[in-house]
Amino acid sequence: LDFETYQQAVPEYKGVNPFMQIPFQYSLHIEHKNKSIEHKEFLGVEGTDPRQTLVEKLIRDIPLNATTLAFNASFEQMVLKGLAKQFPQYKDHLLNISDNIVDLATPFQKRYYYLPDMKGKYSIKIVLPLLIPEMKKAYRDLDLIHNGGEAMQAFAILGELTDKDQIQRYRDSLLAYCELDTLAMVKILNVLKSAT
Repeated sequence: LDFETYQQAVPEYKGVNPFMQIPFQYSLHIEHKNKSIEHKEFLGVEGTDPRQTLVEKLIRDIPLNATTLAFNASFEQMVLKGLAKQFPQYKDHLLNISDNIVDLATPFQKRYYYLPDMKGKYSIKIVLPLLIPEMKKAYRDLDLIHNGGEAMQAFAILGELTDKDQIQRYRDSLLAYCELDTLAMVKILNVLKSAT
């Protein structure tokens, strides 16, 4: 699971404080019991409050008591807990997802799996090319969006764009970036599984 969020200096939506993290997107790669992988995603509609629609789709996509992996999971847990406060009707399900998150960064953070080229760092963009060399340029090769900061800026300006082709290019780029984050987790998890 990976969320993308943005902030508003002057909140436009009910229940939003200045500079609060507003989730507008997620990507989810699901490993089924037969080992097949399914991708699900959500990207809010620009110029609207994406939160409730995101929550309703997320709780359909992640069943209760499912183990969910996130990289540096404290961010995803913060987003889930914030949404649970904002949408109390979904609180139990959202907190259940948060409680069942496992942090995929932990083996690297605690140096259970360490390569000298990590140089003490363990972000997904450091770990991915070291563990899966063929994905070394994966983030650089993306169109428009290459990191979370660019994703945040892109969604914030989407509502101001008028050219349909430009809007679609940004939306496609946001989807590709977020999907790469969770696909990277699948690839990293497979390396960890093969190392045990």
